[in-house]
Amino acid sequence: MTDERFLQGLKTAGELFPPREDGESPRFSYPPEIADDWNALSISTVMGDVWSRPGLPKTQRAMLTIAAMTVLDKPEQLKAYITAALNLGVTRHEVCEVIMQMAVYGGFPAAIQGLGAANEVFESRDSSEG
Repeated sequence: MTDERFLQGLKTAGELFPPREDGESPRFSYPPEIADDWNALSISTVMGDVWSRPGLPKTQRAMLTIAAMTVLDKPEQLKAYITAALNLGVTRHEVCEVIMQMAVYGGFPAAIQGLGAANEVFESRDSSEG
């Protein structure tokens, strides 16, 4: 069972975070003592169990995750999931609308931080494309 979850998680993660032109996939940094175990756990659980469920399209899951990372003030994870959302076909305007709505529920400071993170992702994509 774990192997199936992990393999499904890898497939889903590949859709959200495809390798860049240099062949590298975006990664977070973890202590080497637990990196392999943490990656197996997070890929199996987050990507294999949750993101692979049929109940919501991945685009909606991405927008929900953007909302959560915005109100939780998690800028690095927010940037990663903004990138994932764009990779899945969510538009820049939709990303901004999700973050703007979070001003009402998570506060204006959280939304300001979130819009700054979105702008960083947009600028980075623009500079790598052009």
